Amino acid sequence: MRNAVHILLTLLMLAAISCTHKELCLHHPHEVKLKVEFNWQNAPEANPQGMCVFFYPVEGGAYTRMDFKGTQGGYIELSVGKYHVLTYNNDTEVSQFANSHDFKTHLAYTREGSVLEPVLGNSAAKAPRAEGSEEEKVVITPDMIWGCTAFDVEVTETGISYNCVPFISKGDPVNVQVEEHVITLYPDDLLCHYSYEIRNVQNLKHATQMCASLSGMSGGALLSTLELLKECVTLPLEAKINRETSTITGEFLTFGHHPQNAAPHKMLLYVWMDDGQKLYFGSDDEDFDVTTQVHSAPNPKRVHLIIDGLDLPKPIENGNGYKPTVDDWESVYEDVIM
Repeated sequence: MRNAVHILLTLLMLAAISCTHKELCLHHPHEVKLKVEFNWQNAPEANPQGMCVFFYPVEGGAYTRMDFKGTQGGYIELSVGKYHVLTYNNDTEVSQFANSHDFKTHLAYTREGSVLEPVLGNSAAKAPRAEGSEEEKVVITPDMIWGCTAFDVEVTETGISYNCVPFISKGDPVNVQVEEHVITLYPDDLLCHYSYEIRNVQNLKHATQMCASLSGMSGGALLSTLELLKECVTLPLEAKINRETSTITGEFLTFGHHPQNAAPHKMLLYVWMDDGQKLYFGSDDEDFDVTTQVHSAPNPKRVHLIIDGLDLPKPIENGNGYKPTVDDWESVYEDVIM
């Protein structure tokens, strides 16, 4: 009888040890099925073909990336833990991204180019630069980026909590706690929209093509904080000729200008005339210095630059109607009222 009791007790102890061992296995990281939703109230006109989302473990380690088609989002398998989250559209053709291994260093930028690229394409063609900006790197303007962040994201087995800024009019982050595995992200327009207008242009009918440039701008931004790069760059700009209204106009996207940079913002206008002349305006003229307009814009994300008055020269022709070709750029100085 005693032997039977000993055997029974031994079996019970072994069973208890076995159960305890199985309980310890439950402490390994678990994965949950997390739903990612996009709310477009801050960018109602956004139309990206897809979005990418990065989950960065707060305690370090490899990030997890998920790409979704369209604007609705979807599901991702994610380990329980704490994260910072970053998202933006994955359909950019011009805007580029670097240092994606780290939430704090994830960068948006554009490649180098030429100030004449809007007319001559991506070539090595050189042209005069605005005074003081000769050493600035020339980079092309970005295409549209929509995105946002969420931080202190804690994914548990029962739900999720995180901090985000859901409303564009409110700068303070809001803590969200959900008893289900759903995170809502609020993408916004991350770029600045600039436009310019040169009014009352004389002899515009003799211009065949043109482009422009703007100095002193930023060439990129950190996506986690939207902090701009401090290095000043020059942007090549398209220019549209409207002979009916005697105006030259253009619009472009930009990361903006870093508020701590003292470098001025100067425009240059490059013009090809029908007699073969190649002219540029604004090299060291205060007339094309738009620094004040950039800095005093009521909305720094919506900036409109105005230059009022420009005289293009009349064509040079000899008695036989011959139009000479000018190989070098000629600077033209004009009295312009801004």
